[in-house]
Amino acid sequence: MTSQLPSSFLAASISTVAIVAVYVIVRLLWEFDPGHLVLEAGILAVSSFGSVFFTLEYIVFRRMKNLAAANTAEIEKLKEMEAFRREFLGDVSHELKTPIFAIEGFVETLLDGALDDPKVNRKFLQKARKHAERLSHLVSDILIISQIESGDLEMSNEKFSIHELIHEVLDSLAYKFTKKGRDISYRVIADGLENSMVSADKQRIDQVLRNLIDNAVKYGDAKGVVTIILARHEQDPHKLVVKVNDNGPGIEKQHQARLFERFYRVDKSRSRDKGGTGLGLAICKHLIEAHHERIWVESEPGKGATFLFTIKLAS
Repeated sequence: MTSQLPSSFLAASISTVAIVAVYVIVRLLWEFDPGHLVLEAGILAVSSFGSVFFTLEYIVFRRMKNLAAANTAEIEKLKEMEAFRREFLGDVSHELKTPIFAIEGFVETLLDGALDDPKVNRKFLQKARKHAERLSHLVSDILIISQIESGDLEMSNEKFSIHELIHEVLDSLAYKFTKKGRDISYRVIADGLENSMVSADKQRIDQVLRNLIDNAVKYGDAKGVVTIILARHEQDPHKLVVKVNDNGPGIEKQHQARLFERFYRVDKSRSRDKGGTGLGLAICKHLIEAHHERIWVESEPGKGATFLFTIKLAS
């Protein structure tokens, strides 16, 4: 600790001790004499003044040092935020360019004469519509993230059956299980928790489930099984764990920590071909954390992936 003190404070301490020592010696050697009171008073005054002055100097120095450290941390934080902002804007620009350029290309081709060719006009219009839908989803997801981070997204907790909500989401996404010849089935394992009621924003949990189940369908095997499991939290009896599992290729360890980052993709070209915006898992993370809960992934290459999140049981 001594090495962290300012030199002026150390000098003051040594000087004060020396002055007091001189005073004690003088007081012991000299007999009581009223004439010596002036000298004694002077010694004590100098000692007290030096001690108080340099102590105050140390306190001010320390506060200034702490303030400087706080300002440095704030500046570093602002630099990180600025770097993050530039990266985010760059990612958004890149993601927006892809569908916009595709739409422009298809429209220009149609206007240049392909519109009169019945063999290609409908095909090009369908492709343009597909990219327009992707652009719409991307803008919608960006707006949701902006609302969450700015605090404008209101949360409204209510009591509902998580088991029923899972089945509602699965029914509404049924077309994805047969789309493009993908023979995907699903199963729900509640393990006696079918009647469990939870307390959360139902609309936001619906959105989380849709994103996770949609990912499981996209990246699972063509003839695979999507499994949704309800389980009791091992450490907290007041919570449940919802698990969404696929039997796809799995996710390598080095990618797992970054999966919930905006626009992060394990295989960028493959993910974009499947229609993802790259924001689904980031939105899931924000929405779950807004509930003060946790979301994470467990996976091994070749053994599929399981996305898990906690949710509070209704009291």
